[in-house]
Amino acid sequence: MKNVRKLREAESRFSSVGISHDLTPKQRQETKFMTADAKKEHVENNSDDAENYRFIVLGQGSRKKVIKVRKQN
Repeated sequence: MKNVRKLREAESRFSSVGISHDLTPKQRQETKFMTADAKKEHVENNSDDAENYRFIVLGQGSRKKVIKVRKQN
């Protein structure tokens, strides 16, 4: 992961490549539930459609949180 910055400077054919940390099936399931709960809460509390936002889980362990980012059109 310390060399991931070199990927930005690589040839244009590698511009669509992304790297992320590997998660266990339990961690992926937890992330999925957190995102679904955030979307559900957003729909209940706001008039905006959830399709206009991207929900992202940040952090590790017990310090995880979900943020929402408006999608670019």
